[in-house]
Amino acid sequence: MRRRLVLLTVTVLAASLALFTVAFWLLLHGWLRHDAGVLLASRARAATALVAVDAGRLVLEETPGDEAVEPALWLYDPGLTLVARPPGDRSLDQATRALASGGPGTRVVGQVELRAMTVQDGTRHVGMVVVALSLAPYTHSERLALGAAALLDVLVLAGAALLARRLVGSALRPVAAMTACARAWGAHVPDQRFGLGPPRDEITGLAATLDGLLTRLAASLRHEALVTSQIAHELKAPLTRLRAVAETSARYDTRSEPLRATLGQVVDEVDQLTGVVETLLKAHGGSATTGEVDLVAVAHRVARAAPSGTPVTVNGTAGVALCDPELAERMLAPIVANALRYARGSVALRLDRPGVTAGGRAAVRLAVLDDGPGFAAGEAEAVFEPGYRGAASTGDGAGLGLPLARRLARLAGGDVRVVPEARGHVVLTLPALPDAGWDDAGLGTTRPPLAAASTLGGQGASGREVGATG
Repeated sequence: MRRRLVLLTVTVLAASLALFTVAFWLLLHGWLRHDAGVLLASRARAATALVAVDAGRLVLEETPGDEAVEPALWLYDPGLTLVARPPGDRSLDQATRALASGGPGTRVVGQVELRAMTVQDGTRHVGMVVVALSLAPYTHSERLALGAAALLDVLVLAGAALLARRLVGSALRPVAAMTACARAWGAHVPDQRFGLGPPRDEITGLAATLDGLLTRLAASLRHEALVTSQIAHELKAPLTRLRAVAETSARYDTRSEPLRATLGQVVDEVDQLTGVVETLLKAHGGSATTGEVDLVAVAHRVARAAPSGTPVTVNGTAGVALCDPELAERMLAPIVANALRYARGSVALRLDRPGVTAGGRAAVRLAVLDDGPGFAAGEAEAVFEPGYRGAASTGDGAGLGLPLARRLARLAGGDVRVVPEARGHVVLTLPALPDAGWDDAGLGTTRPPLAAASTLGGQGASGREVGATG
């Protein structure tokens, strides 16, 4: 925007200066030609005053102080016979004769202007006098003035460009500061404010409007977090009672063994749901980034919890993230569940090289890859809308797993994104600990690298990583 404003200012000023310069040149040209005409007319009148008739012949009279005949004067009798001419160059003789034959008038020949005037003896026409004036000094003065005006235009334009750049930069500096602050805050720090004070101009008015918008956004987020916490809190009591009933029935009921096994599965599912509720309570309670977690250990736990039938491999170098361990597990679990739902044969969890979070901090990345149909280019953001199901969706699933994972990740200062390609590729990013590093990045490591890839869940597949090049 700064460049466009400066360019627009310079363009308008350049057009204005060009118009003023053209107008100046036209006026100067007219003035110089008028001065030349006045001088030439004066010379012509002076020349006619020198002509006299002696015995029927035209002669030039000399006055005291005159050295010779007017140096640029041609005198013709009524028959156009040349009576007197300046000495030297004869190149203008033909032009003066043609001008004299046409009566009084003017004519420009090259850089010389000629003027013809009638010589009268009383009322009788006795001849024609032609005088010449060189226009070279006038042309030189005109060019010199035009060059000086052009140079002045360039200097004014350069100075105006520097001044405009400085003024626009000074005016837009608060906007640049606001942009930097907004980028540093990211999308999940609504409690920050620009704080430029009461509106004094358009920019401070914009800052005040954005501060009001952030205030309303923060209030909305606090209300949402409160509602979520209340719902999660209300769910804890019935879940506890449901677990107690199922556990008691499985332990003391004398019914068939399959029923006991089913009740045991109910207990496991209730425990998992209770963990989700507690994680949500913890996330909205402000403890999302109050711990550190080894993502390799989390990846192993999630892989072990995967249902048998699809091999899940874990590969990469250990990375320590700044996040609550249970919250990290709750982020990864729905991503892996989504990959297992669409995978044709295998799923790979790979700890990648460090990246950068939205706030510019060092980050730990964990990629979840599967050999399923993947995501289309137009679904990169749509899949994070609650309830959205992609073109390759199957009959089960509610479209809530990836939105929940992204929401939890952003609460912890990270993010979840999908990579559109011909296979499933989802990347979980979390802020890294300041002293956490990677062997292959040349940083000091805080965890040893994995000795080899391990296969968890499934039918004991090999440790080969699936799709490790994503």
